[in-house]
Formats: sequence, C-alpha cells, structure tokens
Amino acid sequence: MATALTSSPTAMMAVAPWLSGTSIEHIDSGHTMTCITLRNYAENEHLFLEGDIQTHIYLVISGVIALYKALSDGRRQICSFAYPGDIIGLDCIDSHVNSAEALCKTRLRCIPVNAIEKLMRAEPGFGQALLVATASELADTREQMLSLGRKSASEKLASFLLRISRRNAAFGGSEDMLAIPMKRCEIADFLGLTTETVSRTFTRFKTMNIIRLNSISEVEILDHEKLESAAGGLSHCGVH
Repeated sequence: MATALTSSPTAMMAVAPWLSGTSIEHIDSGHTMTCITLRNYAENEHLFLEGDIQTHIYLVISGVIALYKALSDGRRQICSFAYPGDIIGLDCIDSHVNSAEALCKTRLRCIPVNAIEKLMRAEPGFGQALLVATASELADTREQMLSLGRKSASEKLASFLLRISRRNAAFGGSEDMLAIPMKRCEIADFLGLTTETVSRTFTRFKTMNIIRLNSISEVEILDHEKLESAAGGLSHCGVH
C-alpha cells in the first residue's frame, strides 16, 4: 500500500504497529508469527516485477520505492511512491499488479504473506486497520485519476509537493524541507507530464519564490499559501 503518494499517513500508522518489530511475537492471542527479515536494496534494484508471484509484504524503513506499470510502447506510468512507513503489497492477490523499483538506497522489512494471513485471523484489530488503509488507498487512487485527467502541470506539481509536506508533518518531520530522491523523469512518469515540463515548472515556482531548490533532491517550501494557490484548491489530491 504505497503512498500515491498513497494511503494517508494516519491509515498507515493504523497498520504499521503490528509490523514494526523484528518479529511478530506475543500478540494478544498469544500466537507467535514467522520472523520478519530486513533487506537492503540498491538504487534501481527491483523488489519484484508485475506478474511475479507474491511471497512478502514490505514495510519501507528508509528510502523510496516507485510502483509502476510498463506500457506497450516502452514508456511507464508510475502509480505511486512508497516512503518510510508505507506498506507495499497489501493490494495484491497471489501475484503483483505493478513492478517495484528502489529509487535510492532503500531498507525494507519483509513480512511473509502467511504471517499477514495469520495476523488477520488472530487479531481482529489488525483486520480493521487493514480495511481503513485499503479504503484510504482507494480514495487516493481516485484523486490521482482526477489529477492526471483534469489538472494543469502547475497544479499537479504543487499538489505533489504539498502532499509530501503534509506527510512529513504527520510523521513528525519538516513541512518545509522536502527530500525528493526521485529524478525529474520519475516525477514526470508519476504526474503524466514530460520531464521538460516538470523541470520548467520547478523553475517557475523557484522564480516566483514559492520554493527554493537547495539541491536536485531537496526542495524547500518558502510560501505555503502560494503553493496551495498553485495547486488550484485541490491540494489534497494524491501526490502519488
């Protein structure tokens, strides 16, 4: 369940407590789960490809994962970005519907699918939290469809930056300093724009003193009100 950016931080927080340890032990029913493993992924390394049989659910600890579909003409559409705290794979049944690629050095907690199934049977609270997270992701997917179909380039990029800002705040981070490890072409693949349009829009926001580009991977928001205005009043739309 990735943040398109994806499910809301609140939804992810509801699910994550069951999956945040090195193993799932001593849950309320007294059942001991299969040990969870940690794995590091290098930049551009794939977790899985579309159509692969699903064996694990993934909790992002650090880094960013892009979930995408490859198009028949060689292009790709990035469906969502998974940030630390996000869970990948809860939307699958048997096989993966997207491909998943690490955009930078990434550390993941890998939970066997059978552990999730046992948790759902043993822990009613987990099933309820999972339902909340799934419903939230569905809402974000609908908002992303609106963004792709109806928003201008400026509105799309402004919404993207605001969603990251709000996500940071929900997890105790800075609303102003945004880490953006994805390349401009990857942002373009997510927002349904060209790389050139994304770069021009970043430059326009910089010229308008809405943001400061501290580096290629760090953006500082200087004026939240102007960024909200640039988002066209729909800044809660999925960034993912």
